[in-house]
Amino acid sequence: MEQIFSWLFAPTSAIIQPYQKIFGFVIYGYMLINIKQYKPNEQLFMGIFALILVRLVLESLYVYNTFFQQLTMYYVLFPAVYSLFIKNLCRTYDFDLLEFMAKFYLYTYLIFMAIYGRGFSFSLEGLDLQDLGVFSGDGRIIHATSVFMLILPFLWYLNKFIKTKKAMDMIPLAICFIAILIHQHRSVWSSCIAALFIYLGISMRVNKENIPKIWSLAVGSIIALFFVYFFVSTMFPELTDFLGERFSEIFDPNQLESTGRFRIEQREVYGTLFLQRPIFGWNFEGFEMPNPLVDWWPEKTGQHFHEGFMEVLFYHGIVGLLFKYSFIFYIGFRAFSRKLSEETVVLMAFCLSGLLFSLSYVPQIIFWGHVGLCLYYLEKDDLKQHNNELPEDDFEHDPLPKQLFKGRKVLELDAR
Repeated sequence: MEQIFSWLFAPTSAIIQPYQKIFGFVIYGYMLINIKQYKPNEQLFMGIFALILVRLVLESLYVYNTFFQQLTMYYVLFPAVYSLFIKNLCRTYDFDLLEFMAKFYLYTYLIFMAIYGRGFSFSLEGLDLQDLGVFSGDGRIIHATSVFMLILPFLWYLNKFIKTKKAMDMIPLAICFIAILIHQHRSVWSSCIAALFIYLGISMRVNKENIPKIWSLAVGSIIALFFVYFFVSTMFPELTDFLGERFSEIFDPNQLESTGRFRIEQREVYGTLFLQRPIFGWNFEGFEMPNPLVDWWPEKTGQHFHEGFMEVLFYHGIVGLLFKYSFIFYIGFRAFSRKLSEETVVLMAFCLSGLLFSLSYVPQIIFWGHVGLCLYYLEKDDLKQHNNELPEDDFEHDPLPKQLFKGRKVLELDAR
């Protein structure tokens, strides 16, 4: 499901996009077959999704005389179902994937840039590409939705360096930081800053021992960045001025002929349309409607949103927004828990930064897989805390404790 990884093997959108869409149905079918293995709240979640689909099918049959007028309506909400799929897949096989995924994104990025990064530049000039695919369409090479995923290894190696203080952990951390910086996606910059502060805040709260380590790292990082800035600004003053101007645009997105300005216009226009149908959205009528902003998209192909929130609000209304982002809202609520593992804290910070990123782009489906991975680690934390809080007397009266974690080997305790 990671686009730049798929592009290494099938460098064409004609294969990658249909593959992801087909497996969107395969995964949902698999979940329906195994729905009895899910917990009651997860079954309820699947039931709500089924009701939404039934409503869309009935509307399509009644109004358009087709079974499902636009499959995009399915794919807008499917990422939430994908999160639940990943959570249960990890729970079934007792996976511990975070470190693997951090390395996966780092190595995939390096390999991808080694193959396709020859045209990289800071100029932001458009490139003539027949198939835009995973590319940004300019000198930055990689699209923001893929660069955004580098925040995950950045947080992982930061956490590892704070824990071990080994210089070797600083190397991949520096690579991730430089990669996020030089690709100049302002949405990724702001999301990374948000993820960093969320991670530091939660980490210091759940583990007081990390506070002096984090403060010493912060002081050392500020000093190091000062010397780096002094050196670069002396040797390459144009570069620092350019990056400074790019960063300042985060606080002034209303500039003419900028993507920030286009997002604001899109938010204003579609926000007004959303208020006309706030509960369930425009559904299939949104595809029959001509694009009110641009005229270069083919008819009946949708509105091509530049923002995750506005996409789901326009097509599915408040009901769709609460359904799709419910897991992230839950993660935000659980961020105030006292007992959280290091893996959970890293994933929490990454997933919550997706809320900010959704103001600029529609996160790709692989992001929602990590939301499911975070839910899985949260469940592991809850199980561990539950087992630690059980008094010994409970085991004396129950010789075989209930297996709370499907697929996980549970130690059978002697009644004695």
